[in-house]
Amino acid sequence: MEFHLFPNGFTVFFSLVTGFFFGFFLRRGGVSRFDTIIGQLLLRDFTVMKIILTAIIVGSIGIYSLAFIGLIPTFHLSETPILFSALGGAVFGVGMSIAGYCPGTAIASIGEGSKDMIFGLLGMIFGSFVFNAISPSFLPYINQKDALFQHTIGSFFAIPNWVAIASIAALWVVFVLIVQTFERKGKIGRVEVILH
Repeated sequence: MEFHLFPNGFTVFFSLVTGFFFGFFLRRGGVSRFDTIIGQLLLRDFTVMKIILTAIIVGSIGIYSLAFIGLIPTFHLSETPILFSALGGAVFGVGMSIAGYCPGTAIASIGEGSKDMIFGLLGMIFGSFVFNAISPSFLPYINQKDALFQHTIGSFFAIPNWVAIASIAALWVVFVLIVQTFERKGKIGRVEVILH
């Protein structure tokens, strides 16, 4: 099967435009700052969690709405077993805690002039090549089906997807209210990291 990374000029243009706005909103949200990421990992600044949960809810509403009106013919759900997803998430989390950035915020921080993440970017590129080289030995295990194989929250709990989205949105509202209560009491807030 032939694979094209950039099938046409429109794809390249659209990727650049969406990437620009993605980086812009990361910057405006403050999540391209090292202090914000570390604050989240220390459970002192919940800006990252608020933005991620907002993106999940808005994205879910958008995707299911487009599917409902027929603009998205099918969903492409992950085929990776939950164990390997958890292991990948653990590796991702360790790298994020060491670097102080995730891949998206790392690129945004470099774009705004942060030099500390250049080495992290080199590490991501190197890690990608290493994973690409050794991944064939994992494929027989990664392709195995488990109890959560290609399930959404709605399908797993046998409830309509809109009910699942509404439930997540309700949890998001409760989460934000709790965080704002602690912020007003001064128990959590922005973290300033001073590097010597």
